[in-house]
Amino acid sequence: MQVDRIEHWDGPRCIAQADDLAAFLDVVLPDDWSNFAEKLAGRRSLSAHVALNIDGKLIGLKLGYERNRGVFNSWMGGVAPEARGQGIAAALMAAQHAWAKEAGFRGLETATRQPNQAMAILNLKAGFVVAGLDVTPGEPTKILFYKGL
Repeated sequence: MQVDRIEHWDGPRCIAQADDLAAFLDVVLPDDWSNFAEKLAGRRSLSAHVALNIDGKLIGLKLGYERNRGVFNSWMGGVAPEARGQGIAAALMAAQHAWAKEAGFRGLETATRQPNQAMAILNLKAGFVVAGLDVTPGEPTKILFYKGL
């Protein structure tokens, strides 16, 4: 399954498409995505970059928001299992970083759960540095990353 196009969705579009985003996330990051539109509504500078196939099917997502003044938090995302290994995550990341820089953000932050080595490696290749760890008992350790723009 190949990417036909990558689109940028602003906050209102993300909220309008919240059910579709939640259904996609449930495949790539199984969790409780109920009330996802409400969770999105409170995020400043909410933004998504989506990869769509020729049929317009969502096959990749990079979602984020402004967490701290001038710093964009690359919050969550993923690539459909059948579309992995084609550089889609890297393409979405590049699109998100270019957009954030153009939008005036001075830096990016993200976190990766420790078992997700592929994402940790992609973050490092994209110029992120390890900024710390989030250790919560009973949960996978999160590696925290930062990148200046």
